[in-house]
Amino acid sequence: MTVLVTGIGGFAGPPVAQALLASGHAVEGVLRAPLERPRLARLPITLHALDLLDRERLRALLAERRPDAVLHLAGLSFAPAAERDPEAAYRANLGGTLAVLDAVRFGAPRARVLAVTSAEVYGAVAAAEQPITEDAPFRPLTVYGASKAAADLAAAQWSRAYGLDVVRARPFNQTGAGQDAAFVCAALARQLARIEVGCQEPVVCAGNLDPVRDFSDVRDVAAGYVALLERGRSGEVYNLCSGTGCSIAEVVAILRAHARVAVRVTSDPALRRALDVPRVVGSHARATRDTGWEPHFAWSETLASVLEDWRARVAAGG
Repeated sequence: MTVLVTGIGGFAGPPVAQALLASGHAVEGVLRAPLERPRLARLPITLHALDLLDRERLRALLAERRPDAVLHLAGLSFAPAAERDPEAAYRANLGGTLAVLDAVRFGAPRARVLAVTSAEVYGAVAAAEQPITEDAPFRPLTVYGASKAAADLAAAQWSRAYGLDVVRARPFNQTGAGQDAAFVCAALARQLARIEVGCQEPVVCAGNLDPVRDFSDVRDVAAGYVALLERGRSGEVYNLCSGTGCSIAEVVAILRAHARVAVRVTSDPALRRALDVPRVVGSHARATRDTGWEPHFAWSETLASVLEDWRARVAAGG
């Protein structure tokens, strides 16, 4: 089938495109601006420069291209940025989702929509209620989580009200090659890569080392999206996660084990988030039951790939 991917220029876009191509699908992507995207350059895909909030152009694109499916990745993904500008977060995450649903309804009503939201919709969940299933109530603590909850609800409502074929995905934390250094695993790996070549003192600065998160390799999440497009049940919602918790301290320890130099680690209060949930671990049982998807990459292998990516980027001046 032909899959139109919004936000294909973002962190998850290239792994998603690669996973779709590997499964035999044709890929088209929507970018906000026709900027150079090195990670997409060698892939046999068609790109369209378009602002999703330009509803008329988006409708026209869907009506012209008539994709079999739309994988909606686009949105504001960095929680602190959402806190700084809540209106922009809602505009990107809710407004963008509504624009995609509208364009599918009027331009390609037979297309399947995979609406990607976030596990941040769950907010703070008691340890006794974890691993978190899709039946957990929405209790978002952050602007980002609330904006994604609104998008999730909108996707479910449009599916029921207009008969659209919508599946929702709630990914937990993910990392991998190509991730921005604003995110914790990439930030730590970048520091180690800089230390290895003498660009930084042998001290890694981290925020709160105690929180436990459910991390996945972005390549596993990309494979999960493909599985949901192909085999997910219409109207259903699925967690995509590893099902295993890892503290930030453990992330640091694994990265240090892969490093080529000895380093000290300090916890910088300035890097701590005001709203930091102690533990977030999910269950992917529903996705596994319905599609057969399971995470594949070992966590140590994932972090090694992140560090190797940052070694290359630092060597190139990043």
